Amino acid sequence: MLSDHNFLLDFGTNKNSPQWTAINDTVMGGRSQGSVSFNQNSLSFQGSISFDNNGGFASVRGPFQASDLSAYTAVEIRYKTTGQAVALTLENHRPFYMPYYKKTLPNSAGNWETITLSLAEFKAYRLGKATGDLLSKEVLKDIIRIGFINGEKKEGAFSLEVDYISFK
Repeated sequence: MLSDHNFLLDFGTNKNSPQWTAINDTVMGGRSQGSVSFNQNSLSFQGSISFDNNGGFASVRGPFQASDLSAYTAVEIRYKTTGQAVALTLENHRPFYMPYYKKTLPNSAGNWETITLSLAEFKAYRLGKATGDLLSKEVLKDIIRIGFINGEKKEGAFSLEVDYISFK
């Protein structure tokens, strides 16, 4: 997965990032929906957020895989969104109630965008609430899963398509 000294997850040409799965609030009784599929050149995640039965999130997550990302300071993503915004997530713990780190991607209104995010700007969240902590080099040594979550906390439809994620 290393390419030109970058950690690359390529959903397009190289197809080296299978096994991503949708995890929605239905695991806790909610009614939100989200599904993942792979197109010829991208990962596609779409669905709808519902607050019914204390719902409110839909996510797509990669496989558990230990990754030391401490050598990187930024992440570049080529993506497009419609509807609600989504956030890139980085996890360093398996239990759902432990903090994870995220940074929201600007809504692209259905147009392909390439954005570079500083890893130092990722904030910690625990059960959907900000803790005030920022992502550190120490945490980046132990990332175990990368994903995306719909994080606007409003009802409605969304879609996300991702060509690649490249840590730089």
